[in-house]
Amino acid sequence: MRGVILAAGRGSRMGETTDDVPKAFLEVEGRTLYERQRAALAGVADAVTVVLGYEAETARERLSSAEARGERAPPTDTVVLDDWDEYDNAESLRRALVGIDDDALVLNGDVVLAPRTLGRVVRRFEEVGPAYNVVGCLPGVQNDHTAIRCDDADEVTDYGEIPGRRHAGVGVVARRNLDDATDVLARNADDWYPHLYPETPTKRVVVSPDAHLEINRPADLERARERLPLARSSAELSRPDAVR
Repeated sequence: MRGVILAAGRGSRMGETTDDVPKAFLEVEGRTLYERQRAALAGVADAVTVVLGYEAETARERLSSAEARGERAPPTDTVVLDDWDEYDNAESLRRALVGIDDDALVLNGDVVLAPRTLGRVVRRFEEVGPAYNVVGCLPGVQNDHTAIRCDDADEVTDYGEIPGRRHAGVGVVARRNLDDATDVLARNADDWYPHLYPETPTKRVVVSPDAHLEINRPADLERARERLPLARSSAELSRPDAVR
């Protein structure tokens, strides 16, 4: 399995915080978001592709610094989206997938998950079989964000500005679905990549909010400092739908 980290965007809602560095390479408690993701992927991915765009040279410097620290992590390569500001993250993921011939574990660059939670996502993928992708969703139905809707069998049926489950910024695209997925992404290049999930066979997996962290605004950085490092919570362990 290959990890994919989508880190091409600036993160405009972060304001001046990202004037000189992409959001995925902001430091929180001494480590960048990217370093935390890369370390979490060590137990589940054989290699990692990082998609860069905004301030790509700064991002490369931080990639090199992470490599120099010598932490246990999969080997990493990069894809640079020079025209990053002309597209949304569907094109970032498409550019990564065209160079991959393996199952792809996709992470948004602004999301941190507890390592054992990434392991659960992969196990769910292994359970549903090679024909299905899986997508991580936060529990409950909400209307405040774009959402994923599923049927009673947990198969994804819709994505967009609809009542549904909030995307947790993680999923696995199955190797056998790569061609169809890249076609969907090409048609939606100026939109968000979860459009691929209702158009290719996909099951959901619940991700506990206690094991999930997303950085969208400066205030989220302060909350991240209070919560990191993430640990798999007792609430997650006891959830009746923890593997669904």
